[in-house]
Amino acid sequence: LLALIPYCAMVVGLHLLGSAWVSFLIYHGLVLVAVWRSPDLRRDLLRGWHNMVGWGAVGFGLGGGALIFMLAPYAGINADLINPALAKLGLGGTGWVLFVIYHTLVNPWFEEILWRGKLGSDALKPVWHDVLFAGYHVLVLMLFLEWLWILLAFFILVAAGWLWRQLRRRHKGLLLPVISHLAADGSIMFVVYVLSLN
Repeated sequence: LLALIPYCAMVVGLHLLGSAWVSFLIYHGLVLVAVWRSPDLRRDLLRGWHNMVGWGAVGFGLGGGALIFMLAPYAGINADLINPALAKLGLGGTGWVLFVIYHTLVNPWFEEILWRGKLGSDALKPVWHDVLFAGYHVLVLMLFLEWLWILLAFFILVAAGWLWRQLRRRHKGLLLPVISHLAADGSIMFVVYVLSLN
């Protein structure tokens, strides 16, 4: 049931109300309610750092933005595609900049405490939550990309979800996945922001 939170948030916020901010308000608000009485889980957010693995995890995250930058000309990701979609979601000007910052610095903490914390698993093989994590992103990506590119992104996100879950399992905390996720969201949002200017 908890795995449906982001799906509901994206459907209501993005697709019904046309507001990226409302989608985050619903998503993050419901996750807060779900973990409010889980102090151990909240403490896990600051546990599990490992220097060597950590920098590799950051590099993995930064690869997300680099990949989008390289594929953008082939996927048709440019200002003509991005800006009309952003306008439909109520994002423009200062609001767009604030959204980039919030998405980068705040969203990964909520994502990790839900997907690798509350819904975490110690399984070595991919699990359904890895697939569900990737799947809800499709509701966002369909506003910007053709289905072939969405499919590619979906499989990359399944792999990312699996990797972040393994980092949590191996290092007994959520800090490594959070930092890697911060790097991923930050690099992706930076690239999309730059592309929206051209």
